Amino acid sequence: MHLTRLRGACDPKPTCPTLYLTDRGSFIVQGYIVATAPSRPLPEREAEVEVPVSMLWTSPSASAPNTPAVRLTGHGTAIVRGVLVDDAEALARLSLPEGETAVEVPISLLPEVVPNAL
Repeated sequence: MHLTRLRGACDPKPTCPTLYLTDRGSFIVQGYIVATAPSRPLPEREAEVEVPVSMLWTSPSASAPNTPAVRLTGHGTAIVRGVLVDDAEALARLSLPEGETAVEVPISLLPEVVPNAL
């Protein structure tokens, strides 16, 4: 899987919340692992990551999609739910630090990020 780094929360370092575009028509969202409540289990191979809202939407007119896959926390971050990244090449590029993971989501989930990619 080929990754193109779009932006990160602590540019230029790659080991913090970061957003990538893939060659598969999706985004990889690298962020802080969100613990899931036992009363709200996720499907197998899915996870949630927390990232700054500014990493997902840089336009003041953009708004969060109305979907369970993206939830605003109310304190400047968003929780993004997606499929855990298991591609060896992608994982080697991400070099995830402890406490972070990466999920893959369709481009259509965050169309404001790359409007011309749809």
